[in-house]
Amino acid sequence: MSIERTMCIIGNGCAAIEAIKALRENDYAGQIHLMTNSIWPSYNPMLTTYYVAGKIDFENLFPLGNNMDFYQQYDVELHLGSPVVELDAENKIIRNEAGYKLEYDKCLVATGSSPFLPSIEGITNNRVYTLRTVEDAQCLRKALQDSPKKALVVGASMIGIKVVELLYNAGLEVCLADQATHLFPLAAHPECAKIIENRLVEKCIKLRFGAALQGIEESSQGLCAHFSESDDPEEADLIVICIGVRPNLSFINMDQIKVDKGILVDDQLRTSNPDLFAAGDVAQGTNLMTGEKEIIGLLPNARYQGRIAGRNMAGREEFYRGNIPHNITHFMDMVFTGLGDLRNGSREEILRDTDSYIHMAWNGKHLVGVNMLGPSCAGIGIIKNALEKSLMTNTYIDDDGLCSNKLQANLLFRHFSKQS
Repeated sequence: MSIERTMCIIGNGCAAIEAIKALRENDYAGQIHLMTNSIWPSYNPMLTTYYVAGKIDFENLFPLGNNMDFYQQYDVELHLGSPVVELDAENKIIRNEAGYKLEYDKCLVATGSSPFLPSIEGITNNRVYTLRTVEDAQCLRKALQDSPKKALVVGASMIGIKVVELLYNAGLEVCLADQATHLFPLAAHPECAKIIENRLVEKCIKLRFGAALQGIEESSQGLCAHFSESDDPEEADLIVICIGVRPNLSFINMDQIKVDKGILVDDQLRTSNPDLFAAGDVAQGTNLMTGEKEIIGLLPNARYQGRIAGRNMAGREEFYRGNIPHNITHFMDMVFTGLGDLRNGSREEILRDTDSYIHMAWNGKHLVGVNMLGPSCAGIGIIKNALEKSLMTNTYIDDDGLCSNKLQANLLFRHFSKQS
């Protein structure tokens, strides 16, 4: 006699969807409950800038369609629009804000992350925006319909530069500010960042680095933002905060589950409780570069983690070794790629021509970090796959044509420039 089991998925992003698919595709036939504070079908937060900019229609925010067909197809019981407020991992009980209570056999936490807002005066002003949720995108798009003239973007991040681009293309005068000393401080070498910054300045985008936002107030001109590095405030009609995200963990009992910056998971995506799993932006898995536990908040990472978690919840024994920090973003007719960590290298090499730039770092024969800047992303996937393979097999990248010495580096550069 089979025993009816109940699986619960908390969250509705990429990791949650992949887990649901993996459960059903691995012969799990019991109940699946999905609990989320969102009222929408699963959407991609990275597409919000494209929607605000008018590059995609509203329906294209939803990779599975702006309907509930996916959940019907996979026989998922939905509990929408109410955040989980309690997770009792020891007794396997979940309760949401609406008062619904569920007892589960296994559970996946895939609640993603939310924009971080500093605790400063004026941060709750209705002309201060973030950009991650469907509601965020709708609000900012509506604000642009009022024809603002000046905008301030706080945060020289990947999302920050995309917001700068959409506001610039909308005809606004834009200032980009960050307390870091250069653009993309976690991903870009200062020399690479400087090239990008010069191109932004050429487009009359104002840059304020080394500037920590300290307060926002109303003024006769709209909003007035004050910074740490100068007495000169920044005037704007609207402000967008893009200084990073924090995992959604408010319902986690940290006396029951081991948590650092995120929920600590093993190579099977299990938490310290064997029947509780975590995936996506809330999960602190393995960084292949360092071997340390780290949140790698990227869509491919969330997809793989959700898939492996779902398979293991269904009774399989599968492992996810980890990932490497990597960022690829297209903006202002440029493509920037950051792979690994250039700061961990003992040897560096820079190759450039008029349009393209490559900065590589090694420890001995091991490639540990790459920055690439050019008009296209040609060759990026090849390098990333080779770098991951070298880390997983404890080998170095040699005669397969990727960066083991000056000759190979130049071959890569010529390939990259030709494709660009």
